Amino acid sequence: MPFHEKSVAIKVTQLLATRVGSPSDGYVTDLAYTRHHHASLDPGKAVWVATRAGLTTPAIRTACELGFGQGLSLAIHASAGETQWWGVDLIPEHVEFARSLLDEPAARERLVCASFDEFDTRADLPRFDFIALHGVWSWVSPQNRARITAFIDRRLAPNGIVYVGYNALPGWSPALSLRELLVASAAQVDSARLEDRIDAAMDFVTQLVAADPRILDSQPQFAKQLREIRSKKKSYLAHEYFNRDWHPMHFSQVATELTPIGLSYLGQADFSDSYDQWRLSETQRGLLGEIDDVVLRETARDVILDRRFRRDYWRRSEGAVTGSSCNLLEARLWVPPKVGLSKASAPAEVPAEVIVWVASLGAAGSIVTRSLDTAADRAALGYALGQGWVELAREPAVTAASRDRVAKINRRLLELVAADSEISVLASHLTGSGVEVGWWTLALLSAMRCDTRANAVIDQVLAQAERLGIALARAGFALTPEETRQELQTRHSALVTQADIFRESFAI
Repeated sequence: MPFHEKSVAIKVTQLLATRVGSPSDGYVTDLAYTRHHHASLDPGKAVWVATRAGLTTPAIRTACELGFGQGLSLAIHASAGETQWWGVDLIPEHVEFARSLLDEPAARERLVCASFDEFDTRADLPRFDFIALHGVWSWVSPQNRARITAFIDRRLAPNGIVYVGYNALPGWSPALSLRELLVASAAQVDSARLEDRIDAAMDFVTQLVAADPRILDSQPQFAKQLREIRSKKKSYLAHEYFNRDWHPMHFSQVATELTPIGLSYLGQADFSDSYDQWRLSETQRGLLGEIDDVVLRETARDVILDRRFRRDYWRRSEGAVTGSSCNLLEARLWVPPKVGLSKASAPAEVPAEVIVWVASLGAAGSIVTRSLDTAADRAALGYALGQGWVELAREPAVTAASRDRVAKINRRLLELVAADSEISVLASHLTGSGVEVGWWTLALLSAMRCDTRANAVIDQVLAQAERLGIALARAGFALTPEETRQELQTRHSALVTQADIFRESFAI
């Protein structure tokens, strides 16, 4: 290797990681990760997917999240549900934040700052009914993936479920070259601050795209990917693109690592595998319907959809899961309240059958028990669950037991809103999980606790938004100050009208 190429390789290695034997093992620890809630980490949804597949799954009493990031999902599920949660993460700031959301000392102590190896040596770990990792699989080395699979093999209880969320191929293919350019460019920047290196790398790749490289002819998504990430926070970019290891994978590659430890594919945690009739052509459905092997079928479906992220449930069980669903299925469902501009698909894109089915459940706040007698019913439910238009509701006796814990964590979340634009979720004892309501709604709810005057509440929220540098937008365009105030007035009125529903839904 020529000297200059060797020098660049050394710089890249130094940028992306400290020595391999360090606790971080190549994972970015300079910047804390984003604070987002992931509903797929809810054990209740995993149980529902197993039930939909015709399987009997025991109650999930113990759960663990590997690499929990800021721990928002973990804290919400630990507070709103009945499951005892454990978790491990490398970054002390992450662990501190997650612990601050929990009220019970024992629950805080179960969140550990350690490497996977260190965590696995603890003598007090139980067998887990549910093990989850979101994104981590994509950002660790093959050696650390082997540690993860070994942990799952040792610690997962019989019939236990594993959730794995990861960057998928082929959807991430255009980003492979982009990521290499970003890393190589950042390695040339003489700065100790990762933020500076990220800025310089983004500027360089922007100049390269402006020079009209030929890659745009064969990969037009290259430029689109760059445009998308330019608006992302550095905390996201650091963990998504600047780890030493970055491995988007095909489903078949993930299956190769999980099936040897006795795991069988269970289903998609985003429920998108239940409504292929609305997203695939008749020819595509016919082709997939002829494939008996689940690995080939899922890998082929990803190519058809150009999927770039997968949220998969796997189950420790005898034999392979075929994906067939039971004939008789009943669900207790809750329609969550919604306030403000909808992020859902445009009406023209939503299947008419789904619109009719959701409307039949009743108004916001309704709780109904619905028999899902047909494949169309189950497809409509899967679509609505994926969009957040309906949630799986728990029995009243269970919801009552977690109401106080939910009230406490929601109070903490409302206190954080004024200084954190990423907080956008509330816990619900009705579901055992979190419900996305958006920062603006949370800010209004927080301000309304101290002042009942609409104008005073709106002024406070606008001042907070200005400090945080965020703005309301519609169809990708920021609203004018007048439009923003009008929208907040509308939302405030809706919150006043739905005060009882919000109080019952979120114990606030």
